[in-house]
Amino acid sequence: MEKGISVVVVTYNRPKDVMETINSLLNQSYKPLEIIVIDDGSDHPLNLKLSIKNLVLMRFDEEVGLSSARNFGVRIAKGDYVAFIDDDAIADKHWLEEIKNGIDMGYDILGGPVKPIYEVPPPKWWDEELFGGYVGVGNLRKKYIYGANMVIKKDVFRKIGLFRSEIGRQKGKLLSGEEWDFFERAKKAGFRVSFMPKAVVYHKVKKHRMTLKYILTWEYYNGKSVKVLNRYRPLVMILLILLTIKTALALLNPRVIFSKKPIKIKKIARIAYLLGQLF
Repeated sequence: MEKGISVVVVTYNRPKDVMETINSLLNQSYKPLEIIVIDDGSDHPLNLKLSIKNLVLMRFDEEVGLSSARNFGVRIAKGDYVAFIDDDAIADKHWLEEIKNGIDMGYDILGGPVKPIYEVPPPKWWDEELFGGYVGVGNLRKKYIYGANMVIKKDVFRKIGLFRSEIGRQKGKLLSGEEWDFFERAKKAGFRVSFMPKAVVYHKVKKHRMTLKYILTWEYYNGKSVKVLNRYRPLVMILLILLTIKTALALLNPRVIFSKKPIKIKKIARIAYLLGQLF
């Protein structure tokens, strides 16, 4: 007999935002088996002030990082499926209902669109298709599954293991790639993946994330994450240095200098990504 869906929310210093997330989960048309909220060492312990039977609040006294906190949630979850949503996201009322439709079709890993809620109007150069991935939105066309909207059968974890804890957000570092790594391992093991277009989650986009500084920082740590995953040898490092130089020189090309700003930003971000792999 199917046990249902456990929802795991990892939160850090976002008491107001996470309350909106929890309320969206409590109002689902298909009710979760349980909502597990994990406070990953917030400066002030989270106090939900709620007395709900299926709401579980856990806390780490010191920050352990997003991947480790999610892994803890997987271990204690009672459901046959574990859903993940960010603490600054809001689930559409029919999110889990649409996910359940995919589960009934036999899929092991599911996700859906993550649509933006912009804190302020985006800058003129902002292009959601080019830059949405940096803030975890805009995945509908490419059908990528993002961590703010992913659901995984517990059997998948039992067979291939948990998220890699050395990557993923931790202690102010924008390390990433733990979800991509997990999905790749799952696909190789033969598990079925589906993108559900109507299973929508809305993700808040803060002003500071729509800046060149944030994009370059994100790409730098993305490069460092790739380095962790691939464990480069000296020859590969030499090739990366040459590629970094080549990319930097390409910025001097007049066609790049006078091109539209978003394209130039992507070129600069590419250098940050390569530097992350080198250092």
